[in-house]
Amino acid sequence: MSTQHKLSELERFVDGDCTPQEAAEIESGIARDPDLAREVERLEHLNQMVRQSARAVDAPERLRLATENRFGAGFEPPQRSLSSSEGSRRRLNRRALLAGTGGALAAGLAAFVIVPQLGKFDPVETFFHDYETFLLKDRALDVTASDMVQLAGWFGNRLPFALPPVSARQGDVRLVGGRLCWLLDRRLASLSYETAQGPVVLYIMSAKGIDAPAGRDKPEIGHSVSWHRSAGKASLIWSSEELLYVMVGNQDVHKLMSIASALTS
Repeated sequence: MSTQHKLSELERFVDGDCTPQEAAEIESGIARDPDLAREVERLEHLNQMVRQSARAVDAPERLRLATENRFGAGFEPPQRSLSSSEGSRRRLNRRALLAGTGGALAAGLAAFVIVPQLGKFDPVETFFHDYETFLLKDRALDVTASDMVQLAGWFGNRLPFALPPVSARQGDVRLVGGRLCWLLDRRLASLSYETAQGPVVLYIMSAKGIDAPAGRDKPEIGHSVSWHRSAGKASLIWSSEELLYVMVGNQDVHKLMSIASALTS
């Protein structure tokens, strides 16, 4: 992808949220840069997959209202188009379907759920996208908390699973709060930590029905641990019991593994 255009700029372009001047600059870049063209095509493809899957899902009423207010995207009953009017490019997209009420919106889990039905797609990048959006939203949280008892109490029955025992603080890693995220009919917890090297986000969700990337068993963390890198960031994906975990941060992979082991062991 061209270094002249950040991912957030491309997302605004794909969603129709950028200015005419910004759109013209990106379109000019697409004509010159094949990598940039592929990245835009990938984002448009993800939007299409999310819309197709959403047609069969009756989204929760509060999510519908929040999405309508935030994006102007009207939800209709299942089996009908969820797009907004034909005259507007602003439509139901990946950002409208994973919503933490604190303000960070992105695709997150989308590819895990959609891939089995709609073909091959890289699920790893979407968590990097949510992490970047979280930073762009000034690290907005649903709840601030420095201990897991307080945080678990807030999540309560907002999650379809019990929040597992995770440490609130290990060394220079300290819990600062969390977000409740929605993806279609699936809810997941997002726990935010601050470290000397920048924020770390731990996503926790039910593993049922999710085709996660294959990895190696690491007893100190969990089963099938895989690690990934993107634009100076790293992520870990692993399963334990009936839950799936994803950790994203600015740290290198080895440091992130150390943090994951300390928080979840």
